[in-house]
Amino acid sequence: MLGAPLQWTGERSYVVRLRRHGVFQEEDLAALEAQLGRVESYPAGKDLALVGAPPMFLLAGWACLARSLRDGRRQILAFLLPGDAVGFDLLTRSQRGVEAVALTPLKVRYAQSGFTAGGERLPRAFAAAAAAQHGRMIDQIVRLGRQTAYERMAHLLLELHARLAEIGEVRGEHFHLPIKQEILADALGLSLVHVNRTLQQMRRDGLIDMRGSQMTLLDRPALEAASDQSS
Repeated sequence: MLGAPLQWTGERSYVVRLRRHGVFQEEDLAALEAQLGRVESYPAGKDLALVGAPPMFLLAGWACLARSLRDGRRQILAFLLPGDAVGFDLLTRSQRGVEAVALTPLKVRYAQSGFTAGGERLPRAFAAAAAAQHGRMIDQIVRLGRQTAYERMAHLLLELHARLAEIGEVRGEHFHLPIKQEILADALGLSLVHVNRTLQQMRRDGLIDMRGSQMTLLDRPALEAASDQSS
């Protein structure tokens, strides 16, 4: 028997994300919480150990999964945002040549040894979250393989806005984009100059507004048309 109901004031971002993939009872969330352990903070630029490390949830900050070449070039494979689970599925488990890097100051919470998503509802939620991650990886392949720089940028901005909206980190069409253009270049397979020119063109076209690290999507229909998405 459970005691007094748990108080999920300002629910943890990982709980908010998992709730999008299933309806939970209080005992499900209590079981999840009981299997989570230490909280760690890392500075921007820190490589996060994946090999031999337990799975984790991002509590705050941005990270990425990336593959680096010997000459220093890097391809970002996926952005990891607050609430994302890392190490619970095939795409985010440690793989040869794939690194996890903190793009901003980062706070994570690790699962305890022997973590299991017991019951019926939690495993379904984790499976749905993994399927969503797989879908974003397919989008990334299409972006890099078939879209123009303009289309890639529009598609990525819409994706980031949607993912941040899931955890309440947007205000209308406005959101915080705490990464430099060099990071966007690594994610989109473009040069820094090309990224800058693309963003400036989108500003001139009235699609976006940038003020420092603040991004506003001004014309969603045009962005969706450019990225081959629809509402």
